Amino acid sequence: MKRRDFVKVCASSAVVSAAGRVSAQDKVVWKASDVHPLGYPTVEAIQRMGKKLEKETNGRISIQMYPLMQLGGEKEMIEQAQVGALQIARISVGAMGPVVDELNVFNLPFIFRDEAHMRKVIDGPIGQGLLEKITAN
Repeated sequence: MKRRDFVKVCASSAVVSAAGRVSAQDKVVWKASDVHPLGYPTVEAIQRMGKKLEKETNGRISIQMYPLMQLGGEKEMIEQAQVGALQIARISVGAMGPVVDELNVFNLPFIFRDEAHMRKVIDGPIGQGLLEKITAN
């Protein structure tokens, strides 16, 4: 699964899950966290997504960004997301190993011949299976 597709799936899932809990007048603020500072590409991407989401929902749904580990490191972000205290956690795949054991393979050195090989695995059936396991957890 391509990275953009993965982001779209995550955003869509979040929108759908929140839509059932949001009436026309309710305002929902999603908490998002990243280990990187303001200005970093992943932080900027979440902030831009938040602006688009707020515009598309006429201000009913917005995203409050907490950069630079304000809500903890990746392990803490995973735990907060699992209990619903954090709606968006931008983390690296390495930190997901304790949640989905199969992801630990990505921590092995030289597992892929090159970037093209890595993309083929991630964008193929193996990557799709891993994404389904991540989503379930």
